[in-house]
Amino acid sequence: MGTLMRRYWIPALLSSEIAEPDCPPIRVKLLGERLIAFRDSQGRVGVMDEFCAHRGVSLWFGRNEENGLRCSYHGWKYDVTGQCIEVPSEPVESGFCKKIKLAAYDCIERGDVIWIYMGPPADKPPLPNFEWATVLNSLARPMFDSK
Repeated sequence: MGTLMRRYWIPALLSSEIAEPDCPPIRVKLLGERLIAFRDSQGRVGVMDEFCAHRGVSLWFGRNEENGLRCSYHGWKYDVTGQCIEVPSEPVESGFCKKIKLAAYDCIERGDVIWIYMGPPADKPPLPNFEWATVLNSLARPMFDSK
């Protein structure tokens, strides 16, 4: 059943939970996977494996800074695609960080909801096109006026 559910866009969290660039990351558990969600300095949303590839420390304790999430243990830094972009103990010329990548999932923001696709890239369905998913919550009007 988990394989089937991965073939659809899943509403995972509200945009307001990671509303601002470089805000603290949040934990998300979907289909039995422990994930971390964050918004980088450019406003892009990333959802990836919660644990650092180096020592398995939760990136929930990490620092969201300069277009990446930095592990609090040894300082490895990951971008929104799960790619390691910095390893402080290695020279940049070594190319070591290019070999490290966490599992990360495609995500989009629609209707103040962050949707995640966890299946194979070749089987990705069309984006969710529900009417409620195309209207931003901030633009929606209340049905009844409180006055």
